[in-house]
Amino acid sequence: MTAYSSNHALTDFVHSHKLMKSNSVIDFMAVVTIRTILNKITNQQMRIMVHLDGYDSLGTLTFIENELDPYLYPTEFNAKWQTFQYIDDEYLLIKGNHTMNTNIGKYEVKIIPLQKMVY
Repeated sequence: MTAYSSNHALTDFVHSHKLMKSNSVIDFMAVVTIRTILNKITNQQMRIMVHLDGYDSLGTLTFIENELDPYLYPTEFNAKWQTFQYIDDEYLLIKGNHTMNTNIGKYEVKIIPLQKMVY
C-alpha cells in the first residue's frame, strides 16, 4: 500500500482524479465512509466541494447536499488542522479529533471519487 501524508495530499487527490473544472470549481460525487467514536456510515454517495485557495490555507473539503447530522458526524475538513492522506492514488483518508463534540470524538473519513459534477 502506497500512502503519503503531506501539505499537498488534497491538491494531489483533486488533480490526479481530474476533479477541477476549467473555472477552478471542485465539486464532485464520491463514495464516503465515516467512522466516529459512536457512529458509522459505510459507502454512502455524497456530493463534495473542495476549496484550494485562500491565504494560509492548505485546502478545505466540505460535504454538501447530504443528510448528515452535524452533531454526529464531521462535515467540513481543513487540511491545516486534520490529517489528509492520499492513498494508492485511489482515495483520500482524513483523520481528526473533534474536541468540541464528544459524540464525534476521533474520526476517520474515506473518500473515493466517482465523477465531477457537470452543469
